[in-house]
Amino acid sequence: MWPPLAPSVWLRRPVQRLPYPLDEPSVALHAWARHAIWRGVADLGLEPQDELLVPAFHHGSEVEALIRRDLRCRFYEGGEDLSPRADELESMLTSRTRALYLVHYLGFPQDSARWRKWCDKRGLFLIEDAAQAWLSTHPDGQPTGSYGDLSVFCLYKTVGLPEGAISVGPGTPAKRPLDRRPGARELARRHAWWVVGRSGLATAGAALLRRRYPGSFDADSEFDLRDPNAMPWSTTRYLLRRLADPHTADLRRSNYAELLRELSELVPPPFDRSPNGASPFVFPIEAEDKARTLRGLRDRGIVALDLWSYAHPLLPMESVPSIARRRTRMIGLPVHQELRRVDLERIADAVCALC
Repeated sequence: MWPPLAPSVWLRRPVQRLPYPLDEPSVALHAWARHAIWRGVADLGLEPQDELLVPAFHHGSEVEALIRRDLRCRFYEGGEDLSPRADELESMLTSRTRALYLVHYLGFPQDSARWRKWCDKRGLFLIEDAAQAWLSTHPDGQPTGSYGDLSVFCLYKTVGLPEGAISVGPGTPAKRPLDRRPGARELARRHAWWVVGRSGLATAGAALLRRRYPGSFDADSEFDLRDPNAMPWSTTRYLLRRLADPHTADLRRSNYAELLRELSELVPPPFDRSPNGASPFVFPIEAEDKARTLRGLRDRGIVALDLWSYAHPLLPMESVPSIARRRTRMIGLPVHQELRRVDLERIADAVCALC
């Protein structure tokens, strides 16, 4: 599901120019994006019982990070394209509302400029969750996440790092030392994925991945904040300077377009179009029997992502029927930059056989 790590990365030269926001003075490094959210809302000055407008279509770990700061989440359903609806948001505003939480789903940028203006008129913070959208850009060329008072990005969802997240927020963050450990076990696992994907060991590779992704859901571990003071391993900065290639987004878009040509009838809006400016995180499809399709793909050595079948327990699912339907049907297929044409063909063939 995640991009593997080529062993040759250790011999690469660092990239000449780091993509946004790695060179920003206000960038901070974290182990996980949920930690960036937990720290960032405090840096914004949000206080206990302040309210945030949060999308009903969410992973759940971000909601947990917010409520662990004693903030209140008010969930909006949004439109068919997963964008916020101004009329819905207006009806939710109270004297305690302090921020709009905007998610850039699957690497497709939302209209941040519009929501920046909307927040400014109402004296609200804009929080941009670009965890799935690092390296994507808006039609005006602005990097995704560059409009927020707080913006959060995942690194490992875009490049072959085992962990790591970054945030851009108010002020200059205090420097915190990395974890002294190299993260050798997880790095070895990422290297092994790369080797397996380029050998004939499809059966062994599928078995490895099935052990890594057992398919059972554990809300406690999935939504857990973990240790918010944890930092990435000592190898992170070295590898990041060799993996942070802006052309990564081009490769992901190319893979996405290839799968879209074969599987367009299964792709839900707003993802059923060419992803101009996007840095696609996964390739989404809808399946009538989601669990059976996920099992069938795993049996063929393809580990797909269950796109958020389970919401955070605070969300009343009956109040957001369109989101409930998405959760029961959406699956994310691999689309990362390390895939080859033969891999894309195998993914498309497997989906056609199952759907």
